[in-house]
Amino acid sequence: MLKKDLAQIAQCLGCNVKVSGVIRGFKQDSREVLPGDLFFAMQGERVDGHRYLEEIAAKGAIAAVVSKEYRGEGFGLQLLPVDDVLTSLQMLAKVVHASRNARVVAVTGSVGKTTTKEFIATLLEGKFRVGKTPGNANSQVGVPLSILNYQGDGEVFVVEMGMTGFHQIEKLIAITPPEISVITKIALAHAGFFANGIEGISEAKAEILSHPLTQTGILNYQVTQYPSSKTGSCQKMTYGLEEEGRQCDFLLCAQGGNFYVKEGNERSPEFSLPFAALHLCENFMGAVAVARKMGMQWEEIISQIPKLATFKQRFEKVEQKGIVFINDSYNSSEDSVRAALVSLPIPKAGRKKIAVLGTMPDLGVFSDASHEKVATIALDYVDHLLCLGEECKPMVDVFNKASRPVEYFDQLGAIKQRVFELAQEGDVVLIKGANTKKMWLILESE
Repeated sequence: MLKKDLAQIAQCLGCNVKVSGVIRGFKQDSREVLPGDLFFAMQGERVDGHRYLEEIAAKGAIAAVVSKEYRGEGFGLQLLPVDDVLTSLQMLAKVVHASRNARVVAVTGSVGKTTTKEFIATLLEGKFRVGKTPGNANSQVGVPLSILNYQGDGEVFVVEMGMTGFHQIEKLIAITPPEISVITKIALAHAGFFANGIEGISEAKAEILSHPLTQTGILNYQVTQYPSSKTGSCQKMTYGLEEEGRQCDFLLCAQGGNFYVKEGNERSPEFSLPFAALHLCENFMGAVAVARKMGMQWEEIISQIPKLATFKQRFEKVEQKGIVFINDSYNSSEDSVRAALVSLPIPKAGRKKIAVLGTMPDLGVFSDASHEKVATIALDYVDHLLCLGEECKPMVDVFNKASRPVEYFDQLGAIKQRVFELAQEGDVVLIKGANTKKMWLILESE
């Protein structure tokens, strides 16, 4: 099998070297290397993978894909020299994927990608053998490594695709051409990389609709406001939540304490959901649209609903000392903060809501305005605001002008200490910020 045989891998990559052995796994992070792995020595702005060859050799790796320019020691590794390590990784993943027969569902968007991907996989498991990219492995490196390391025999493979610029998603869909492409909500995430802001973001996300093999694009209703939603020749379908006058192909409607889906002129049986947050309901509807498009009956879909679970650090409910923490610390954008604030549980009578908000990353010239907007929204939903990071200072100004309680911190340890001084039994505390702030550590023991 190509992805296991080192000699075949070398041949596929055009390496004129004599190598042998069976590959057990594929890595580009030296910290994760295990015996039998093939290592890709990536060269980035801050890290050069070639510097870690001695380390990965000591850990039992048997080979490394390296740049042809590398002139250093091999440390007993079998070296596969190539023109470009990243391009070689992507090419190998493309070849391995093409050898499988799995149907591909690809998911992108600014918010809710990972949760939607997980919900899609869970629903489809009611009818199909399903594989998926793990965690948030959605990058130019993460997607091909996920393909190479996948050990299953899935009939369907669900792929999350992220980007920080134009043409990145184009490269990912070239590796794994999707039958169905999903776009969740578009927001000012990574806006610092786009001179034209959210319009540019929408264009880059819409690349997921452009592959000639893609049959259907499933779009959050909000995405249709951007001209880029018409990208590609595939059929376009929309999903959303019930609002007066809204027309979607798949619409989630409330019925007493239950829900049903309006699909065209038809209506599904009623069901309950294991969550109430509106953004999770939207993620669910994206998954429902995929399941229906892939031929699942309502009985099959509804039987999977109790298995749906929020992904780690995505609106994850954690109780400590009688305090309800909403751990939404994976990342942060204007829309995702708004969604979290709107969906916060109600605290016990007489108790308060506290928001612990870190900076929103990569916003460039949009940073101050976005942080101010988030703070203005928070005024309506929280009683006390704690901020972490320099970019949050406009949020502090908004709360100060409104004479509302706010505190600023530049160290995670200090804000963690203050959270547990301030919060009391019965309070609700939202924790949300850029992934680089590692705000989930607030809930971890020393």
